Amino acid sequence: MTKGISRKLSKGFTLIEIMIVVTIIGILASIAYPSYLDYVRRGHQTEAQGQMMELASALEEHRAKNFTYSGATLSALSPSLAANAHYNAALALGANNQSYTITSNTSSSLMSGMPALTLDNRGTASWDSHP
Repeated sequence: MTKGISRKLSKGFTLIEIMIVVTIIGILASIAYPSYLDYVRRGHQTEAQGQMMELASALEEHRAKNFTYSGATLSALSPSLAANAHYNAALALGANNQSYTITSNTSSSLMSGMPALTLDNRGTASWDSHP
């Protein structure tokens, strides 16, 4: 009499199947992660640009009330830009306190290599490609 060989039902995945899935996930992650970082960087850039426009508006309001930019400070007029974790902002008042320049440079390692933004009282904005 011959014994029938009973096959145990296989449950789970083989090592090869798991390695293939991990490899596919690794390939997808290597493609998606740089795109995600670029998206995050552009978001922080846009946030800093918006905060600079907010500061410019506050500076114009200050000038309308006082007829000069004298006494205007970054922390008093735009606390959100002063506390931005990815950009360091600087406010420079011009001669006779009748003009200003706002400069925003990258301050975090995430934003390294990204351009600095400059905005002046005439509304001229420029991206400096070498911060």
